[in-house]
Amino acid sequence: MAAMALSIGLAVAQEQNPSLPRTPTAFETRNTGGTAEPEVSIKKEESKAKTITYTAVTESREWKDTSGKVIRAHLLAFEAVDGDEALLVRDGNIRLLVDGAKQFSLLPLEKLCAEDRTYIGNLVASRKPQAGSQKAPE
Repeated sequence: MAAMALSIGLAVAQEQNPSLPRTPTAFETRNTGGTAEPEVSIKKEESKAKTITYTAVTESREWKDTSGKVIRAHLLAFEAVDGDEALLVRDGNIRLLVDGAKQFSLLPLEKLCAEDRTYIGNLVASRKPQAGSQKAPE
């Protein structure tokens, strides 16, 4: 009885939708693009690990902004561009890696307290080559 009901149901479904096959194995294979070769291809590319390197210029220390807020962080150098020396201040900003953070933060130099601005100024001055310390060409 159940088999008869199933076959009647299948016949009704085929009348409503003639594209349904009579049996599960009666499917036709056809190409969607009109050619014998499939048009879709999947390209698998190997992902490469990205290494992020920071150059910490200072040990972790407390930095204070003009409002008195204190954070503990490392001062990071900016990446060197075109063989130049890495900078500590770029476009009026410094880079700090706050302890426990995964990414650095940019902080405008003007937002630091006067003492910390002086500290960074001394670091910048100490990194510049001295005119008298250069060797004479041989």
